[in-house]
This record gives sequence, structure tokens and C-alpha cells, in this order.
Amino acid sequence: MDNLEKEVKLLIARIAKIPDDKLSDSSNLFSDLGVDSLIGVEIFAAIDKKYGLNIPESKLGSVQTVADVVSLVRELKG
Repeated sequence: MDNLEKEVKLLIARIAKIPDDKLSDSSNLFSDLGVDSLIGVEIFAAIDKKYGLNIPESKLGSVQTVADVVSLVRELKG
């Protein structure tokens, strides 16, 4: 696990109030972790702020798992 992946997972865990050891790459944010749309918005707002990204809403529809979030951050960071 690299630094970016670790940071994103810790951020998700903190905002969703989930122990970080419960997160795996394949954890579904919604069905496995109980993230609702409000928490999802908080997660992406925090990612935007931390990494200086502006995540387009069109990209959010394809995000389901923790690995999807990490991949999206990597893609947008370039």
C-alpha cells in the first residue's frame, strides 16, 4: 500500500466513522460500509480539499469501492 492509498483510506475511515482495519480495496462504500449520500459528499469534499482536486460529478457515479476512490484520486492527480 502506497502513501496515497493509505491517506485516502484513512480519510474515508475518519469521515465514515469506520475503523480503518475494516476497509479493504473491495469494500463497497454504500452496501458494505454504510456510507450514505451525505457522507459520500463529505468524503469527496475532503479529498478535493486535501489534494486540490475538483472531482467532476460525472465521475462519481462510477465510484463504488474504496479502490475506485483511490483510482479516481490517482487519475485526477495525474
